[in-house]
Amino acid sequence: MTQAWNRGLTAERDRFRRVLAVAGFTGDGATVRGPLRWYPSDGVAATATIEITLTAAWPFGPPQIRVIDAGIPLTPTFHQNHDGSLCLWPAETPVEKAPWREPALLLSKVAGWLHQTEAGWPDDTACDLERYLAADPLLLLLYDMSSLTITRGCVRTRTETDGRGVTVTDEKRQPPTQPRRRKAGGKPGNAPTPGRRYRRLAWIADIGEIGTPIRDWASLYPLLGADAAEIAHLISIGSVEFLVLHYRRSGASGVLALTVRPPSSLGATIEVRACESADTSTTTRMLRADPAAHDLGVHRVAVVGVGAVGSFVADLLFRHGVQNLTLLDGQLLRPGNLVRHLAGNSWVGYPKTLAVKGKLSTIGLDTTHVEPRHATLTTPEQAIALLREHDLVVDASADPRATALLAWASDIAGRPVVSVCVERHGGIIRVDRFPLRGAERHHPPVRARGEATGAEHGCDDPVSLTPPTSVVAAAELACRATIDELTTRHTMPATLLEIIEPQETPYDVRGLKPIQRVPGLPRALRRIA
Repeated sequence: MTQAWNRGLTAERDRFRRVLAVAGFTGDGATVRGPLRWYPSDGVAATATIEITLTAAWPFGPPQIRVIDAGIPLTPTFHQNHDGSLCLWPAETPVEKAPWREPALLLSKVAGWLHQTEAGWPDDTACDLERYLAADPLLLLLYDMSSLTITRGCVRTRTETDGRGVTVTDEKRQPPTQPRRRKAGGKPGNAPTPGRRYRRLAWIADIGEIGTPIRDWASLYPLLGADAAEIAHLISIGSVEFLVLHYRRSGASGVLALTVRPPSSLGATIEVRACESADTSTTTRMLRADPAAHDLGVHRVAVVGVGAVGSFVADLLFRHGVQNLTLLDGQLLRPGNLVRHLAGNSWVGYPKTLAVKGKLSTIGLDTTHVEPRHATLTTPEQAIALLREHDLVVDASADPRATALLAWASDIAGRPVVSVCVERHGGIIRVDRFPLRGAERHHPPVRARGEATGAEHGCDDPVSLTPPTSVVAAAELACRATIDELTTRHTMPATLLEIIEPQETPYDVRGLKPIQRVPGLPRALRRIA
């Protein structure tokens, strides 16, 4: 019996099969087989036989297609998966426009694949050689491309503590010339084995322009050139376990990471598997940062108060490229802080500034220029000095005295301050920028409501009931305002108000509230922590 949710999918599958049947396809169940007319480069039509399988993922994923007979002598090369099925569409193809849902479009795509294969895939730049090999699904091979670009030959590796990650270093290691014999009672055959110093090594090579995929050791061996015999020997004795291969396709560059194992039995060949790999260089780590990350990196920013909001402000700015940071806070991290703080339980008892820097270091970027200062901002001298040694100061202190100091010092020093606070227990987020420009005015203070606060044993301060979602939203808004100021885009008003939970008028609409610039409003703002 077909379940209700599956009726529409079943109807679409049936329609798909009926259309293919008209085109001459036959078969029972999910797989059908039939003819496909296509045109090789000589212009003479050929008739291929193909097999189409509607997988459980269809129509949200393409069907599995195999070429049984191309109709002419044809050796498949690129855009074919390890299991022999065709790779016809990129993973990002939108499902709502999926051409594989229409048989005519599907067959046209397969005909195009046959034509491209026969032509040798001219100008194809896809660097995805790993798809043509069996995979090692539990290993991630890491390398720093900035150093491995010029490194060749045998190098040592470093295994991560969990055993799944292996880092290929640029430290050259002279391969063993005479493997040691196993002691009596070792593996059968008393096979030679390298000493510990010569195990788990990697070999880095440039195999040049690739004309056909690598599918096994036999197809890889000729590409290794003069080093092929030595590499094969080092693999067979259990010394080299990884290969990192630079290659090119039609001008595009790629890297193929492989695990290699000695032959499992007499007459067998070296086992080659593709493994997931990743570049650890700063360039790659920052690909997903702000497009202006390079420009942001030249600025020095201070974050005053790295508690709930401030810790996430520091984290976001650091990830966006602001890596010259000063963190200022005089408090220790308490267990009660953790539910709304960037740092975790292992940092309890440390200064909040050290805890935040420690968390930033886990991103893998350089934290040399992140300076933690375990101190509280209380004097005009401190405020002026802080502004003069930084391009911008973010006030996330939730301290009205510190906010007033920084707003005053911003006018004196002529340096910007972005002040962020959460009001109405997370219902309203407010960000103010100092000093004002031209005829700008700040939005008037949000009227306080006498709402209760929580209490924490051992802590004299009232505890705001602001939820974590409002904390992160406040940090995000402050980060946007800071980047707007550092990049001199100046697209944002002096005050930003975001309504998280609708309140009374004029705070009754969820979202970022348009701010009207009304002359004459006071610039001193009452802060509600």
